[in-house]
Amino acid sequence: MFLQAKPVIAADSVKIVINKKVNKLAYIKNGAVVKVFPVATGKTSGLTPEGNFKVVRKLVNPYYNKKKIPGGSSRNPLGVRWLGFDACGTSGGTYGIHGTNSPKSIGKYVSGGCIRMLNKDVIWLYDNTPLKTPVEIINKDWDLEQKPVNIQVNGTLLSVDDQSRPYMERNRVLVPCRLVAESMGCTVDWDPVNQLAVISRGGNMMSMEVNSGEINVNGRAVQTEVKPVLKNGKLFVWVRNLAETFGYNIAWKYSTYTVMLTNGG
Repeated sequence: MFLQAKPVIAADSVKIVINKKVNKLAYIKNGAVVKVFPVATGKTSGLTPEGNFKVVRKLVNPYYNKKKIPGGSSRNPLGVRWLGFDACGTSGGTYGIHGTNSPKSIGKYVSGGCIRMLNKDVIWLYDNTPLKTPVEIINKDWDLEQKPVNIQVNGTLLSVDDQSRPYMERNRVLVPCRLVAESMGCTVDWDPVNQLAVISRGGNMMSMEVNSGEINVNGRAVQTEVKPVLKNGKLFVWVRNLAETFGYNIAWKYSTYTVMLTNGG
């Protein structure tokens, strides 16, 4: 018999993201990554379900039904904590984030579908995760160690998916070109053969080629510190190139990791 823990913080301020591609779990609070932990996931790609779920059950020293191993035993593969989530219509007893008695398995693809953590890590997660906390499981090219960057244009925070997430490289912010440029009122033309983008608005025009250190601004060659790149099939560009070409002021809000662009006229 195990007691279910009471929430310790508001669920609506917390989110858990698990990326199977890198076997990491991010604890996100108020939109910022607080901690990132290594995990183990399913031994085959389909075992650990992907999607959006919620924590619906919490147990201390969970009992291992399959082999009838009591909670707290060193033989128990579930470790010291269980946070069950409602994947595939289950009620929190089938899929869970839990500890392990095999720390060497962390970082590997070895589980039957659950997410394994080191016992010390799952204790922290348990203590800081209330019931109803959202759990998102993905399998994408996104290293959770890096804080997600937000982009705001003229006071509006742009909505991005994981494929379009702005990111930092050498303290420079790269943003999805089409999304941001069109939010600035620009037109974007893409030449897939030459991997060349032409962005224009009013009398200003900028063209840039993937992986080139030189861009063209109103017919003039300009060196750029950050080369345009293709990532997840999308063109990412240094946000300052867009801002300076089309007359936008740029500011950085460190507390929320947000780049703010405002039309300078």
